[in-house]
Amino acid sequence: MKTTSKIAAAAAAAAMAMGVNAASVTLYGSISTGLLYKHTPAIQGESGVEEKKSHSLGMESAWYGDSIWGLKGEEDLGNGWKVGFVLENEYQSDTGRKADDDRLFDSQAYVSIGNDTFKLAAGRVGGLASAGGDFDLVGGFDPLEAAFGVGGMGAFSSRDKMADNTLVAEVTPLDGLKISAMASLGDEDDSNARWHRRGHYYGLGALYENGPLAVGAVVEARTISNLHPDEETPYDGKKTGYTYTLGASWDFDVIKPMFMYQHTQNGNQWQDAMFGYEKDEKEFQATFKADSFLLGFTAPLGEGTLMTSAQYLKMKAGNTNQKGNAMILGVAYNYELSKRTSLYCGATYAKGSKGLSKNYNVNNYGSNMRADYNGYQFGVGLNHTF
Repeated sequence: MKTTSKIAAAAAAAAMAMGVNAASVTLYGSISTGLLYKHTPAIQGESGVEEKKSHSLGMESAWYGDSIWGLKGEEDLGNGWKVGFVLENEYQSDTGRKADDDRLFDSQAYVSIGNDTFKLAAGRVGGLASAGGDFDLVGGFDPLEAAFGVGGMGAFSSRDKMADNTLVAEVTPLDGLKISAMASLGDEDDSNARWHRRGHYYGLGALYENGPLAVGAVVEARTISNLHPDEETPYDGKKTGYTYTLGASWDFDVIKPMFMYQHTQNGNQWQDAMFGYEKDEKEFQATFKADSFLLGFTAPLGEGTLMTSAQYLKMKAGNTNQKGNAMILGVAYNYELSKRTSLYCGATYAKGSKGLSKNYNVNNYGSNMRADYNGYQFGVGLNHTF
């Protein structure tokens, strides 16, 4: 931690020093801290209670908004071409710790070159349907902005997915239309590993915005690295997982309704975690398919914005009869004290059924996943950008 602190301090000092000579280099960030009350019912297992009923009140970082700091810069190469970079780190505002102890810039880290029509970037970025990072295409269709715990895109498997060693090509052929393609050269650090043994991400999508109308569509494919099929289980071996995401919104000024749908086929990751199981101290890939729906709206209210959404999730694990459904409701209000500071409050409610129910049956998913989709939360907090 001392070494990391020295690196961060040196980076900040360098940014301020560079800011004197190059106005295009900026140190930026945001901090979000709040109080969050959580209630989770008892999660039943085959042999009894797997997770006890819990009530908790504690400080929460970035329940809404971000707790990040970063460096970004841009240089004009002439003739409309520019080179730029982004180095961004997520931290826990309630403890001061890094969100990921293994990375200094875990949120985004990429270099780019391009002009007003074309941009090419390389590095660690969020997926096209992750609702995070500079290249996401669908986060704007979620009223709760993929925040407020399970309330923001909690029913969508692509939320928060990151891709390492990735190339991104972004084309803007006409005003309001953006077309993006993304491909990961492999998640593994060992560049000598065979291509098929690495984990890869591929994405292709488009976003069209014209006046009050916005429409987006994304197709993604992802493989998991270094997994070995277990022939003694009903799960299949290594497969490529696909997600197909659609979003639309229309801004009526007094209200902005939003809709999202996602179909996941042969899914091998649920959000930022592998969907799998352990046997004989080895980890194996399991697969699932899912249909996720979101319907909600935002509306200006006083000096702030009202946000609300309803989500429905229907999923099935592999070729088994392990089915699960969940309904998620969320409502929030963000009050703007200034252009950079706001107060927020929000509440979410989730209830699972079948394999995602709090009660035990032979088709249950893991207790951690079932706990996410049962219970309610309420929080208030402060968000500030700098």
